This record gives sequence, structure tokens and C-alpha cells, in this order.
Amino acid sequence: MKKFFKRLFAGMAIGVGAAIPGVSGAAVALIFRIYEDLINAVNSFRKHIKESFIVLLPILLGIIIAVIPCIYLFSLAFEHLMFVLISMFVGFLVGSLPSVTDEIKGLKPNKKYVIIFVIAIIFVALMGVGSVFLGPQINLDAQFNEMPIWLYFVLIPVGVLAAVALSVPGLSGSLILLVIGFYRPLVDHARLWAGDIVKAGDWSNFGKLIGMIGCFAIGCIIGVVIISKLMRMLLDKHHDSTYVAIAGFIVGSIFALYFNFEIYNYYLNWAGVSHVGADINPIMPIYIEIPLGIAITALAAFGSYQIVRYQRKLKVEQSTNE
Repeated sequence: MKKFFKRLFAGMAIGVGAAIPGVSGAAVALIFRIYEDLINAVNSFRKHIKESFIVLLPILLGIIIAVIPCIYLFSLAFEHLMFVLISMFVGFLVGSLPSVTDEIKGLKPNKKYVIIFVIAIIFVALMGVGSVFLGPQINLDAQFNEMPIWLYFVLIPVGVLAAVALSVPGLSGSLILLVIGFYRPLVDHARLWAGDIVKAGDWSNFGKLIGMIGCFAIGCIIGVVIISKLMRMLLDKHHDSTYVAIAGFIVGSIFALYFNFEIYNYYLNWAGVSHVGADINPIMPIYIEIPLGIAITALAAFGSYQIVRYQRKLKVEQSTNE
């Protein structure tokens, strides 16, 4: 039961991370030290169904429990308090980075590892930069309003891409969705149609909502299975190189969080410049939100690092007992 609730809580944290562009749900899994358990359970599901189910069930429940309110809250926060929200998650990433570097502690840097680390940083950072340039050119809102048949089929491979967040630490599936223009339409229409049902009793878009979520979820499941097998192979055969790349992905994500299509529009709003995209209405002036964001970054980093320290202590105690 203790393990169940630990995995449930970890799953909720993974769901929160997976919902935010720039934050990797798999990186969160690393922080809670369930990443390799998750990968192993997915890869051995056919051979050890019962054991894998026991591991995966609380994690999946936690993800579902967290993602549903996150869709609503983050949609509002992105509109009114985006810089503060982004700063909080940057703090979490900074504070938790030692949990990743612990896996390669004592590794002597060489040319190979430096190149892998730099390429990983640039790759993720370019996703954020790419979203700034591509975002205004990709507008799927009109298509989601109508939900033609072809869009349901497109959502399956889109879900496969989103599964990256659950399988590769440091890579954000939701940031990828942001770059290709699917993040806002998915979040906004899920909130809109669910709100119509709950608040107004209007079920006219229920079929669209279930179809959209269902096709996206199918893609996520396919993606997790495929990418998990790839990550298992990489961890088995190239453990150190893989964790060096993961560290680079996380560092690059910090940049991508502060420079992507959504936050760029937020900056433009501060500057009084017109922008393309969803409604953005900051409730704080720049001279208040930036200092507040910096303070929250520091607090989040401190809190996240305390979790890492606690996990290190537990690991030492377990090693001693063994």
C-alpha cells in the first residue's frame, strides 16, 4: 500500500510535468526514482502482466488525476500568470538536476560526452526557438472547432510525439506539441467542451471531446511502448551517454521554458505589441511579476533540491540495510 501511494503521487507529478511545455514527465519520474521501474514495467508487460500492472496502475491513475485539473488551471495560468508559472517549473528543474547527475557521478568528461551534452542542449533549445517562428503560421483552432474525420487520425501520431514526455527525461512532449501547433487547441477545446457539459449541460460536443481525447490517448500508449523499448535498450547498452544526454535535455528545457511561442507572446504583451495566438492578459505589471518569478524560482529550486537530498538519504539507508 505504501508503494501504491508513492507511485500514485509520483504519477500525479508526472502528469503535471507532462502537461507543461518545456517540462518532461519522464524527468519528473527520474526525480521520484521510478523511471527505470516504469520503463521495465512497460517493456516486460507481456511476460509479467501482474507485476507490471501493479507498477503501472497507480502511476497511470496519478497521471489522469493530475492532468484533468492541470488542463484547466494551466490554461488560465498561461493567460494571466505565465511568467510566474514558468519560473516555478524552472526552479523545479534546476533543483532536481542533481538527481540526474547522481547517475553519472564520478564520470570523467571527455570529448564524446561533451558533444552529446551540447547537442542535447541545442536540440531542445531549438524546439523553443522554432515554436516562436512556426507558431504564428500554424493555426488549428478552426479545424478543432469542426473536428473533421482526418483530424482524429492525425491526433494518433500527435499522441505518439507527446509520449516522448513520458519516456525520455528532459524532452517535453507538450513543448513538441507547442512547436507543431497542437498544444493550445487540445487544451483549450478540452476545457471548453468539458466546461459546456459541466456548467451548461450542453452535450453537443461530447462526441468530439471523447474522440479527440481517445485518439490522442491511443497515440500516447503506442508511443510509450515504442519509446520505452528504445530507452531500455539505451540504458542497458549506453547508460552513461544516455544520462549525459538527459542532463543536456533538461538544461535545454530551462531555456525553452523561457523562450517559446506562448511566453514570447506574453513578453510582447508586456511591451504593448500586438501578437498572434491565444488571449493573454497578465494580471501583474512586469516590474512585479519578474521579481516574483525570480523569488519563486529560488523557492522551487530549494524545495526540489530538498527532495533530492531526502532521496539520497533513503538510498544510502537502503544500501546500508542490504
